[in-house]
Amino acid sequence: MSNKDFFDSDDYTGGFDTRDIEQNKVLAAIGYIPVLFLVPLLAAPHSRFAKFHANQGLILTIFSLALGLARKVLCMIFEIMPVFRHFVPTIISSVVSVAVLAYMVIGVITAAQGKAKKLPVIGGVIDIIHY
Repeated sequence: MSNKDFFDSDDYTGGFDTRDIEQNKVLAAIGYIPVLFLVPLLAAPHSRFAKFHANQGLILTIFSLALGLARKVLCMIFEIMPVFRHFVPTIISSVVSVAVLAYMVIGVITAAQGKAKKLPVIGGVIDIIHY
């Protein structure tokens, strides 16, 4: 899998009304900040475009919570090993933070551009919010 394939996902933009996209792309972009996926749902409950991105934001929130939990467990394990105590938890925390930030940036840019593309790798896992 090349980098282009990793960052490229199916484009569903054609299935959305252009007026809906233009009116709600800012709200859709806000939905990628973890936990703020509720903003597009509450502010634009009839917008399919906002719901699409709220769904992706919810997936990102779940992903970031799962990564945060995994980070905590791994850091606790490495904290008891004197050799790894200082640098491994820092590396793990940095990798988790960069991964979540990268997904946030990808989602915000995609929504702000008025596109409906799922997040790479995690975006197609489940549709919780039906749009």
